Amino acid sequence: PLLDIAKRYSLYVIEDAAEMIGQTYFDKPCGSFGDISTLSFYPNKHITTGEGGMVLTNDDDLAYRLRSLRNLCFESDKRFVHENLGWNYRMTNLQAAVGVAQLERLPEFIVKKRHVGQFYTNLLSSLKALHLPLGRTEYSSNIYWVYGILIDESHEIDAQTAMSLLRSSGIGTRPFFYPMHQQPVFKKMGLFDKQNYPNAEQMYRNGFYIPSGLALNDIQMERVAESIINIFD
Repeated sequence: PLLDIAKRYSLYVIEDAAEMIGQTYFDKPCGSFGDISTLSFYPNKHITTGEGGMVLTNDDDLAYRLRSLRNLCFESDKRFVHENLGWNYRMTNLQAAVGVAQLERLPEFIVKKRHVGQFYTNLLSSLKALHLPLGRTEYSSNIYWVYGILIDESHEIDAQTAMSLLRSSGIGTRPFFYPMHQQPVFKKMGLFDKQNYPNAEQMYRNGFYIPSGLALNDIQMERVAESIINIFD
């Protein structure tokens, strides 16, 4: 539907696929829809080079422009002459080699991630206080980039309390993203004044991520699940 709107009004689509490496939408890979698509290779992504990312496009002119911007806008025939301003966003060969080696194993990683997600769901699904990730929708099957848990609003424990209890058991967690309209930097700029977005606020207040890395084994996941059950059962 977004692509239909873009076509109707001659708009470009920039697709943020940072967390969607390996995910599909109606069997088409995420990252293949936009005029420009962006990927992230941060350590918690399915493919990581430590940091950095990639921009995808099928437009030759955009690809040329992006390569130039990535490399300080060096002119091809005049090395240190710059017609435009660019950045030093080059990826090292070492990082690229790490990323290419992982790309070859992406199907294997997705199988492992789905095992992690389904394993947690099987152990935690009886807890009425928690809302767990969907395994499948009509348009996609979850590849569990992360495993997010949302505590029901009616429960007396919030995410910060749950994360603190898990931390005392030696289990690391992360909160959901902080709502954009509550970011101090935007408040200082006078943005979002007197605006409320209760769904975003509630999800931050009650949501957190549990360990779901590729190196986890079943024994470790059982320990994580048991600790969560001790809190919410």
